[in-house]
Amino acid sequence: MSQQREFVPGQRWLSDSEPDLGLGLVTDVDFRTVSIDFKAVEETRRYARQQAPLTRLVLKPGDTVTVADLTLEILDLMQTPSGLIIYETQDEQGKRHPLPESLLPDTLSMNRPLDRLLSGQFEPCQWFYLKQQTLQLMGDAERSGLMGLCSARAELIPHQLYIANEVAGRYAPRVMLADEVGLGKTIEAGLILQQQLVSGLSTRILIVVPEPLLHQWLVEMLRRFNLSFTLLDQQRCEALQESGEDNPFTTAQLVLSPLSLFTRKPEWTQAAQSAGWDLCIVDEAHHVTLGELTTPDSRKLGEEITSAYQTLETLAGATKGLLLLTATPEQLGQENHFALLRLLDPARFTDFAAFVAEQANYQQIAARIKTMDNDDPQMRELLDQHGTGRILFRNTRRQLTGFPQRVLQPWPLAPGSEVTSSDPISPEPLGSEALGSEPDTSDPSDLFSDDPRVRWLADWLTGPGSKQREGKTLLICAHDALAIALEKHLRLKVGVRSSVFHRHMSLLERDRAAAYFAGEENAASILVCSEIGSEGRNFQFCRHLILFDLPINPDLLEQRIGRLDRIGQRHDVQIHVPYVIGSRQQRLFQWYHHGLNAFEHVAPGAFRLWQEFKSELDDWLGSEGLGSEANASDPNPSDPDFITRVKARNAALQLELEQGRDQLLERNSFNAQEADQLLKRIAAFEQHFTPEQWLLNVLDSYSVFYDRNSDGSISIVPGQDMLLPSFPGLPDEGFEACFKREQALRREDRAYLTWQHPTVTGAMDLVLNSHQGKASMSVFYPELAVSRSKSGASISTEAEWPAPGCAMIVECQYRMKVSAPAHLQLAKHLPATGFTFNMTLDHNNNVTALEHSLENQRQHLRFPDKAMALEALQTHQKLLLKLTNSADKMAVAACKQVADQVGKAMLTTQTLEIKRLLALKQRNPNIRQEELDYLKEQTLDLHQCLAQATPELMAIHVILSVQ
Repeated sequence: MSQQREFVPGQRWLSDSEPDLGLGLVTDVDFRTVSIDFKAVEETRRYARQQAPLTRLVLKPGDTVTVADLTLEILDLMQTPSGLIIYETQDEQGKRHPLPESLLPDTLSMNRPLDRLLSGQFEPCQWFYLKQQTLQLMGDAERSGLMGLCSARAELIPHQLYIANEVAGRYAPRVMLADEVGLGKTIEAGLILQQQLVSGLSTRILIVVPEPLLHQWLVEMLRRFNLSFTLLDQQRCEALQESGEDNPFTTAQLVLSPLSLFTRKPEWTQAAQSAGWDLCIVDEAHHVTLGELTTPDSRKLGEEITSAYQTLETLAGATKGLLLLTATPEQLGQENHFALLRLLDPARFTDFAAFVAEQANYQQIAARIKTMDNDDPQMRELLDQHGTGRILFRNTRRQLTGFPQRVLQPWPLAPGSEVTSSDPISPEPLGSEALGSEPDTSDPSDLFSDDPRVRWLADWLTGPGSKQREGKTLLICAHDALAIALEKHLRLKVGVRSSVFHRHMSLLERDRAAAYFAGEENAASILVCSEIGSEGRNFQFCRHLILFDLPINPDLLEQRIGRLDRIGQRHDVQIHVPYVIGSRQQRLFQWYHHGLNAFEHVAPGAFRLWQEFKSELDDWLGSEGLGSEANASDPNPSDPDFITRVKARNAALQLELEQGRDQLLERNSFNAQEADQLLKRIAAFEQHFTPEQWLLNVLDSYSVFYDRNSDGSISIVPGQDMLLPSFPGLPDEGFEACFKREQALRREDRAYLTWQHPTVTGAMDLVLNSHQGKASMSVFYPELAVSRSKSGASISTEAEWPAPGCAMIVECQYRMKVSAPAHLQLAKHLPATGFTFNMTLDHNNNVTALEHSLENQRQHLRFPDKAMALEALQTHQKLLLKLTNSADKMAVAACKQVADQVGKAMLTTQTLEIKRLLALKQRNPNIRQEELDYLKEQTLDLHQCLAQATPELMAIHVILSVQ
């Protein structure tokens, strides 16, 4: 390749600084400048001739190029007197064609490392070593097997990690997550779906939730897991359809939709069904079977429930994997529980009577397990027989530890009497709406004129004891209109900083209300919520919960309390229940507190008892049924034996649950020893394997500005000096970021930079696949290294040239290339793997690979003068090709050796798992045949893919000696 810098119109040159411009054509040359037309991007650049960052493209014999659909091989080349090149080429049929360089394709570029090197497109060695380091770190991260588990902005909670690790590795998992309210089912589902995405088991995911929870899920997936879901509701689907999209559900891979979208318009169910999904997540799935019990109009709602259940049946049949987030089995009742199990496996759960008999048999198994030690090998065998143990996970506060206490503070109030903070108040003029229809709040002053609860609330918020009271207060009532009127009264009449939250507010209004309440300075001290406050927003930073009225459904009561009593709560939860003496609310209080013990503890059998005693409870609350005012003034129960009988039945039910399948579920849902080991692995990984130093090095390399903060966080801001138009995952305004989990949990406004954060994964892809570092050159100066003595004096250190027999060392970095579909989970068996060969000649002029790395010599390397480097490459081109050809052969041998080793290990691992599931299937019918078939097919496909593994030269670094 010629060294001259003579520019002639018609020549083809490449931009060293902007390789993405493609192949340029010289269009104009004058004494000082040269104009290059880059037709691929329709741009023209004008350069100073002497300093132009350009390299002349000269193809060599053996190269191929495609012109006008002809693949041509370069046979020879000649230079015309005017300075242009004409190539002699041959097509695939052997016919020869002359090819002037001006006709070369505009998109042609030198992307192969050796081509870039010989064409003069090389960079300093820092880029080569950055590529090498990145490949090594990617392999280490994949090898850990923890990527989907430790990358979320969430506390490392043992039971959540255990469930996620147990479920996420399965092919097309179909399970029910039924933890108690407040134990983090949403995070469990997020960890599972994230790990399924990372492993490649899932790429298309649909999340279906009740409409009030849409925003919560959208924000949680983005804030905690960095997953951007597309919200497809009625309005968005119609807009996409009007724009010409046949099926809105094929426009995105990660989709979030309300259940109501499908129940209101069955056409959308058909569209979602035809789109196909790898995983579908349904939140509050029990609503499709429990809803008829929460409304007086059971006939109408029963039709809606049937429609909703049929919708889920359709979606469940259209997805490979299915996660149902539900109430606990005790809350569901056996029939509703069985209905949801049918969604998971309709072939397995066909006979309800057989299911009931099967469940009864588990009490015998539980009795045997109770006498065994935790490490008894027979225990696992017995647990494997648990019919739903592999598809149902349910944790309770009783089996876990570290949760705060619930402290009940009842406030019995005399009707219409004056009260003080020591003698609380609360009547029923507004209390009946918790049991009946929406109250009329057109005139709030009239509404509150004779309500002791309102007067008690005002005194409690502003009285003498309020100044010493710590923590914020959440008030929940039944209806939107009541919440609006009550908050307005507190703000305007009582003078309390307050905020309101109800379903008629827009998402932006809800966010602003929640932010105003969560603030520290000049913020609301109380948030008044309608029932929606129990469905989708969590307030574990609060200490006080006021139940302004009590719901008839015990699940709603637990949901209300669960907004505060949940993971993340650091203080005891103070539960305030104001009620008017003699009112139905008092009787509901007695029902919940004395009968079910539902305020101070989670009552797992409360829903079943409500169903069992529903008729008697209605009669006891009022002779005319729900909503009646009859007997409201009678302080004594009409049936003094009623609560006693409920209490006794509750105790019996608790004993039944304790002795029966409850214990089996607990053991299957959480293994403390395995969770502890997993937790230790994650802690060690995060302590010793953070992306911090590597990412800062990448930012420095690409001239992306960042600033260190005193707390260890960083501010990253794009600037004009960056070497690329935009940096992966970095918005135009930049962002604040941190690398520590504890800080990420405290400061949600900062990005949490883990190995799975889009900025980090994008930076990895950028480094590994960009042209920078594909070809590098250095000169070795033995005396260049300088260090400092203890006194501060400079000390020059000399180093010996590591290849005495040759003036050139060629570092060749290969990576193992295996083409495999993502769902085969290749990285589980073969993480990113690279080979480095340092090639040179020995004293006998034979090609040899240095046995040691050149890490200690890096400080002696400097980027060479480009003209000198190009001359050296021309002089030593045959040696260079000889060394790289030898490296290629070594890489092929190394690749085959690794592929064989990985193939044997993979076969052993897969065979053991197949045998385990086959043995398990003999004892437990919930082992699906599809899972076994997938493992067998996966094993065969992986074996075929590994057999085709090849090494890819990803970077080359030539080191020249000055000696």
